[in-house]
Amino acid sequence: MAGRALAFADPEIIRMASHDFIPVAGDDWYQRRRQDAEGEFFRSVADQGPRKGAGGATRQGIYCLTASGKLLAYKNAGQNPQVMREVLRDALVAWNRLPSDERRPGAVEIPPLERADDRYTRTLAEGGLVVNVYTRALERNEDRTLETCSTRGTGYEGFATALDHLWLTEADGRSLLPDSPREGQAYPLAPRIAERILRFHLVDNTRGEPPFWRADDIRSSRLTVEIEAVTPEQVRLRLEGQALLATDADPARAERGYDASLLGWITFDRKRQIDAFDIVALGEHWGEGPYTRGARPGRTPLAIVMQLTAGDSPADRVPPAAMRNPQEYLSPSR
Repeated sequence: MAGRALAFADPEIIRMASHDFIPVAGDDWYQRRRQDAEGEFFRSVADQGPRKGAGGATRQGIYCLTASGKLLAYKNAGQNPQVMREVLRDALVAWNRLPSDERRPGAVEIPPLERADDRYTRTLAEGGLVVNVYTRALERNEDRTLETCSTRGTGYEGFATALDHLWLTEADGRSLLPDSPREGQAYPLAPRIAERILRFHLVDNTRGEPPFWRADDIRSSRLTVEIEAVTPEQVRLRLEGQALLATDADPARAERGYDASLLGWITFDRKRQIDAFDIVALGEHWGEGPYTRGARPGRTPLAIVMQLTAGDSPADRVPPAAMRNPQEYLSPSR
């Protein structure tokens, strides 16, 4: 979320998190459900704070804890840099009050995780690709040109860029390119890829976790791939089209919607492997979800950019938000 981005961009917070703590990021949705040693450890820490007990209720927040699982400090959210600094300082005070034998290096031995709960483990299959998906609210100037949203300090919390990941399987990659590609050849984007992009990545996640679109919310879509160039070194595809997503068949009555045009290029190398995937969606969105309150009134510009990444950093390996339901995400209905 934008507020957390502000907190973790603060130089003092970066210094403390890097030198006084071992930072770890985890998705509460998975951690509170998984039935293995990691899940049990997380729940035992959370139970020391205000969010505890059985059931699937959220336990999100900022936790400062020892390797043995002792909670030092907690805050539901660290969106305000000043509040985050206070939480970290309180944790350091609590740490320094512990007996010295609890604070010495090697005081706690962490055994390897013998069994992971496969129901809540998400990994990209071999041969798959990771595409960064950036979402940014825009605003229109008096001359109708667009620029990044500059509503900082107005109460609107969606002014920063949101990030998610689009996963493409090896089979997805093969479906994008005909066996014998030729220049000028045009065809629809493979339905499973089209629906994955439309339902799970053309969303406004600039203020939190959005509700994803249902299959029926795709009111119209046309995504066409055209082969622009074929050389011994490369095949370049152009993707173009538009999509209307809305919670009602009549967009004027829809509580949420996104009316966008899409344009991009996908290139394959001589081994028929994707080496570039660049797509932009630009249009007007409206409405909000249960966890994305505070949307701007009316229809406002929203841009979504998709760009291939190496997929080899810890940040790249964070699964798509919609992979909480992998069957629906990877095998859409259409």
